[in-house]
Amino acid sequence: MRVKLIAAACAALAIPAAAAQTDECQSTYGQRACAAPALAPLRTELTQKYAAVLALGNRTATWHARHTQALQAIRAARDYDGAPLDDTALAQQFRDVIADYDRALAQAEQVRMMIKTPSARSATCMATWLDQGCRVSASGILRDAAGRTVHWQMLAGASAADGVGAGILLWAETGHGTARLIGWSFDGVFYEPPRITQAGLIWVPGRIAGTGDGNADLLFAWDDAAARWNDIDLDSWRETLPAKLPRGFGIWKGVDYDFEGMGATSKLWRDQDANCCPSGGEAQLEFTIEGRRLVLRQVDVAIVEKWAPRRRD
Repeated sequence: MRVKLIAAACAALAIPAAAAQTDECQSTYGQRACAAPALAPLRTELTQKYAAVLALGNRTATWHARHTQALQAIRAARDYDGAPLDDTALAQQFRDVIADYDRALAQAEQVRMMIKTPSARSATCMATWLDQGCRVSASGILRDAAGRTVHWQMLAGASAADGVGAGILLWAETGHGTARLIGWSFDGVFYEPPRITQAGLIWVPGRIAGTGDGNADLLFAWDDAAARWNDIDLDSWRETLPAKLPRGFGIWKGVDYDFEGMGATSKLWRDQDANCCPSGGEAQLEFTIEGRRLVLRQVDVAIVEKWAPRRRD
């Protein structure tokens, strides 16, 4: 009898635990992704790969923002036209995100985490991701107002995974002729040399490939408490952009940042425009940094007169 009572008690405890696991799964991945048993291995793999990417310590705020956006898309489980995704399409959505994490992990294996400081200024690539014709396109040293020294190296070449591309690597000097990696990126096809802004930020302008002409900029701020350079998430602010633009207008491509003035400019597209040809005017964006995120404070638009709303007398 006692054995039966213990078994019943264990079963009663198991029901709330299972329900809690289901609730946690649905809050993370959505009901569709949790209802398909075939997606369970992909959910596990995605969780593990994301944890591994964060453990690299490279641009963790950026990867957190990208992971959040990826989970939002998985929870929505809809295509570009708003139609529900079937299990095959939803599985591919998981695989696409996992592939991004696999690429980041593969890049990390080919990046020099610690270097002798002369190495950053040499003609030898300090990463081997651009394994086809890698060359050092530029290198240099930055010093902020506090005297902290940063070594950097820009790379050009091509990789088997991405084709023609570019890379940027930054190391913080640790003393005794050595430097530890701050962060890196191979997202762009073009980078400009890093610079220190008057506010003490490290800014690396960059662009990605494709007709979208998207941003590959990097931004780092010094963290006194942690005694290190931390990256600033430059992705998530776009989620708040539509609410700050006039109805029927959008910013479809990368913006031209100016982190000296904590702003950016962009052309404006109307809903009827082709991707190539914005006709709506221009926008001036104003940002601030909150924690490790770039936050969009305000958008001022100069709409082409013929599209401007008519004033009523």
